[in-house]
Amino acid sequence: MNKRRVVVLSLMAAGLCLVLLIFAGISISQREEAGHRDRDEAELVIGNLSGAAVSLFLAGRDVRGAELVDTAGENTLWLPPGRYYLKATTQNISSFYPASLLGYRTGPNREGAYTVTIRTFPLEQPPKLDGGSGEWRFIPAGNSLFGDYRNPKEAHYVWLTGFFIAPFEVTNREFQMFLSAPDGYADDTNWTEAGVRWRSEHTSNVSSLLPPDHPDAPRFGQPDQPITWVNWFEADAFCHWLTRIRGNGKWWFSLPNEAEWEKAARGPDGLDFSLSMQISDQEMHLYNWKKNPIAAVTVIGIDSSATSFSPNRYGLYHMTGNVVEWTQSVFQPFNRDNPFRNDRRNHREAEGLRVARGGSWYSGSIAYMYIPYRDAFQPEHSTQDVGFRLVARPLP
Repeated sequence: MNKRRVVVLSLMAAGLCLVLLIFAGISISQREEAGHRDRDEAELVIGNLSGAAVSLFLAGRDVRGAELVDTAGENTLWLPPGRYYLKATTQNISSFYPASLLGYRTGPNREGAYTVTIRTFPLEQPPKLDGGSGEWRFIPAGNSLFGDYRNPKEAHYVWLTGFFIAPFEVTNREFQMFLSAPDGYADDTNWTEAGVRWRSEHTSNVSSLLPPDHPDAPRFGQPDQPITWVNWFEADAFCHWLTRIRGNGKWWFSLPNEAEWEKAARGPDGLDFSLSMQISDQEMHLYNWKKNPIAAVTVIGIDSSATSFSPNRYGLYHMTGNVVEWTQSVFQPFNRDNPFRNDRRNHREAEGLRVARGGSWYSGSIAYMYIPYRDAFQPEHSTQDVGFRLVARPLP
């Protein structure tokens, strides 16, 4: 047998071995994929660009309970359906990433995976008003499940850029600064066109205008209590004013859109109420809800919140209860086939009913407290249980 033939036969044998190995690998991969499908496992892919220490948790029935999941140092995991979240810690700063997994190949990314990308935590905080409601909380960029989980045709993933959100609702003290500032409430440039028309024909009823001797002042008019009797036009104008006086060309303040509000309210745990999956007798104390209209205490201020209530895992108080909160969004239907988008529905000049979320001290049913529940009001609507909360974004 000559050398050339030996070489040819050797190459053929090597090629055959390679083909067999490829087919063997494909067969193993197919068997593994079939196993994931049969067990209804979801693929979670973790991309850590920050160098942070990362832990994975399975969320519990309330914000106090969560189970650490052993990842064995792997960045690609196959997991049973469930509400998971990741905690990324660097330099004693922690950020949280939701990972609600619905089952095999149902994730938002290509081929149905759910990818979480952990980026460096922003060190610069947005500015705030003097006497404000505390340090801003950062909600990292990424996907979250949006809509009613109990309606399989409604819940869908929405990807959001990172944003900051206030830990508490805007207070009477903060809103009073807007009322008093020469370039504030009376300045047309802070208002939408429809808002200017409304203001020219109406007088504000906001709770920060209550005189100290008014019967409702102890219940609604204290400086650290959330502003109430505020309509959407007024809330939007406050945001625009704050951008002008505190944004310094670097920050934009606004109401949260619906997807931002819901992501923040559910927390990374993906809860149905801001601190728990249900509200029964044992969870009632977690929320400021079901107060008698003539009770001595109704809306809860910052000081009482810090001593008597708990924040969610993002550090936010009263996303369920206390006051219903205006969002930026015009009421429009959405579902899995027609997903929520950051489009004109979130424009300040858009016409239509504006969505309010979260339930309040005055809500008559648990149904109004359920995070996916959507109230919708005319923008001129104001009552004793409606307020708002701020978000802040860096300008490009």
